[in-house]
Amino acid sequence: MSIEENQELKEKLAELQEFVSNNRDVREWKRAEVVRLRLLGVNYQAIKQRLGVSTSFIAQSQRKYKERGLAGLKLGYKGSKTYLTDAEKAEIMVWLYPRERRNISELERHLIETYDLVFLSRESYYQLLRSSHLTWQKGNRENPRKN
Repeated sequence: MSIEENQELKEKLAELQEFVSNNRDVREWKRAEVVRLRLLGVNYQAIKQRLGVSTSFIAQSQRKYKERGLAGLKLGYKGSKTYLTDAEKAEIMVWLYPRERRNISELERHLIETYDLVFLSRESYYQLLRSSHLTWQKGNRENPRKN
């Protein structure tokens, strides 16, 4: 191994070590650890036993690292786009607030008529009511059985 190759290997190992030590996502950590161990010369069988991964996972992680560097080890999923902007949520809170009682069907109707939006899950409606400090059972601000 030439001096340049040895220096390059040390830099890659340092880069991977920093990524591994600062990463909180187990999936990304495993990918980086696989690549780091392979650079150190650890064989597939030892990595499989040590990390509980498959041979294809090791090969894929190495390939992604060679093609894209550390970016190839990071997860591609960024989450889904939100349906409502912060301004629209604020408008909904203003709409919810004046009345003492709101229920899910009123909120659902308002969202359809105003924003042409229907949530797939009822939990989204519950979250809107929760954030406006209304309960979703009857849309009461307080529990009626409190006293």
